[in-house]
Amino acid sequence: MPIDFLWGDEDFLIEKAVNKIKNEVLKEDVNELNYRLVDNPSFSLFSELLRTNAMMFGDVVIVIKCQKYFLESKSKEKLDDKQTQELISALNNISDRVHFILVCPTPRGEKKKPDSRKKLYKEILKLTKPQEFPSYKSYEEYKLIPIVKKMASELDLKINQDEASLLIQTVGTSLRDISTQLEKLKLYAYPENLITLDMIKNVVSVNCDIFNLVDLILEKKYTDALSLIFDITQKEHYLLSLAFIQTVFTNLLKIKIYSKTMSTFDLAVKLNQNEFVVKKNIQKLSKVSLDELIRLKINLSDAEYKLKTGTVKDPLCAYEMAFVGD
Repeated sequence: MPIDFLWGDEDFLIEKAVNKIKNEVLKEDVNELNYRLVDNPSFSLFSELLRTNAMMFGDVVIVIKCQKYFLESKSKEKLDDKQTQELISALNNISDRVHFILVCPTPRGEKKKPDSRKKLYKEILKLTKPQEFPSYKSYEEYKLIPIVKKMASELDLKINQDEASLLIQTVGTSLRDISTQLEKLKLYAYPENLITLDMIKNVVSVNCDIFNLVDLILEKKYTDALSLIFDITQKEHYLLSLAFIQTVFTNLLKIKIYSKTMSTFDLAVKLNQNEFVVKKNIQKLSKVSLDELIRLKINLSDAEYKLKTGTVKDPLCAYEMAFVGD
């Protein structure tokens, strides 16, 4: 039966899987007559779509994003028994030349999955084998590096182990974000098409700048920190970088507290971070007291509040007060 059910929180991989199926069925001859994408249709439209007949000129692919039918959420579709049975009946009688791709994206990092109690999902299990596309965790760099190399190769780029590792540590584990950065790096890598460490540091710069900023703050090099803050605010809104710094300091506090009783791997899993990053941060924090971390975290939270409320309008002034305040 021509039906696929794709779910998970790595939307980039789901999108690639949809495109692969679409091109296999339609032989890359995709047009508005043989391909349709529908986002969370109403019950009546969902039922109508499942009863679509094939065109006289060839097969049809219909992609239906339908998470509201399979996930527990405030926006879920509430079906009565009659409606559920109508959809089940339609699923069992779809045309052999109409290929349905049911897509159930889940919120990233929330560990949600299709509700196995739903009759509609139980019927899906009888008709096809659902394919899960989970996102990668920060401590799974060893799994991601080969994928990053393959993604680079598909763009006619070459990236070695160290460079792939730095890209992951800088950008994070979202494959869509990594893909976006590889597209940017392609412009800089021409004509050799080899990605270097310097390219990553210069092109994928904002996150690197923020991590460098955190290091300067921990080392109490406040003049250099303020200079770097000025540079960062020229690239993006100051509240975006400040929010990210808040997250970094929250994680640093957790590392400082838990590193005394947990292994670096267990701590990486707990914080969803790369183990190498955890080890480096433990080393950095060896010279920073817990009281100092708490002081900085409280002051940075206060700086964010003052900027958001307009009590302080200059971000450099807010940061300076955070650095020197009690």
